[in-house]
Amino acid sequence: MQETLFRLDEELIRRHGPGGLIEVCWRQWHAERELSARGIHFRSSDPVICAAAYAAMSPEEFEAVNGRQDWANWRTIPHGLHGQVPDRPLHVIDLGCGTGGSTRVLACFCPAGSRIIGYELTEHLAAIARQRTYRHHSGAAAPVEFVVQGVTETLRDPEGAPLADGSVDLANASGVVGHHLTEQTIAPLLAELRRVLKPDALVLLDVGPTLGEPELIGLMSAAGFDRLSRQRSSLFDPNGQVAFRRRD
Repeated sequence: MQETLFRLDEELIRRHGPGGLIEVCWRQWHAERELSARGIHFRSSDPVICAAAYAAMSPEEFEAVNGRQDWANWRTIPHGLHGQVPDRPLHVIDLGCGTGGSTRVLACFCPAGSRIIGYELTEHLAAIARQRTYRHHSGAAAPVEFVVQGVTETLRDPEGAPLADGSVDLANASGVVGHHLTEQTIAPLLAELRRVLKPDALVLLDVGPTLGEPELIGLMSAAGFDRLSRQRSSLFDPNGQVAFRRRD
């Protein structure tokens, strides 16, 4: 029997998430300028450089440099979910979750009862993510856990065991794939996605300066995923997320 698809009301999406994009962009520009003056550069595809840069930021600085991405997440993620996942509790993984901004969006908009695991490279940021409150848009608490590891490593559960093969309904990445991975470094992640995702599972991956949409589509197709759509946070968003379906 075919499952009922999960759908979201556009008005519900508009009611959630931060506004004031101009202020968000100003805070990001100012924070990046201050970090650069201290020799901290996080826009890199080298995981060692990225980890060191993020570890050197205060929570306020991370929130500032991630502000535009967070603003975008409240728009791209729910539109990517709409009509693309079953209307039942899902097993969700959030790759490169930082302080839990994208995890909050998933908790808000995924079907009630969904279980989410966030993956973050630095303990510094994951500790902040653990302190946050995660709620469904109905107001119910959402079950969320975090694992400290890179997204190109074997994906593990909070107890340290590898995620079971074919156990995940949805994988999300907001600001890590297209901003820190390349055609040369993404292969381990694609292999893990292929391993842990269920048949017909949905994948939402960001595109950006280190990995653009054409390159990502080619790599995902070779790994057994079909492109569904691309979601942008606004008409002027140069990046956004691309939705893929696992192909069997």
